[in-house]
Amino acid sequence: MDKMIEESVAILFCHRMNGKDLNRERAVFCRFIQQDFNCKCSEANELLDRTIDQDYNIDTHISIINNALHNEVYSKMSILKQLNHLMHKSNIRTEDYEFFEKVKKSFFASLR
Repeated sequence: MDKMIEESVAILFCHRMNGKDLNRERAVFCRFIQQDFNCKCSEANELLDRTIDQDYNIDTHISIINNALHNEVYSKMSILKQLNHLMHKSNIRTEDYEFFEKVKKSFFASLR
C-alpha cells in the first residue's frame, strides 16, 4: 500500500510540475518524497523520471491518497503544504491554484 501512495503522491506533484523546469523542481521533489516515504534521493529521482511522462488519471490518484489517509488529517495537510510549496517555488499559474483547490476540496470534502 505504501508504494501505491508513494506513486500517487509523486503523480500529484508531477501533475503540478508538468510543463515547468524539471531540474529546478527536482531537489524539492526529492526532499518531499524522502520526508514522506523515507527513501533515498536516488530513488526519488527514479520515481520522478518514471512518473513525469506517465499517462494517468489525476482524479484517481487524488482519490487513492484521500482514501489511504482518510483518518490522517495531518498527513493530508502536509501533502497540501508541500504541493503549495512546489507551486510557489516557480511561477504560479491560475491552473496551479485551481488544482490546489481541487485537491484540498477532495481531501476535506467531509468537513464541508
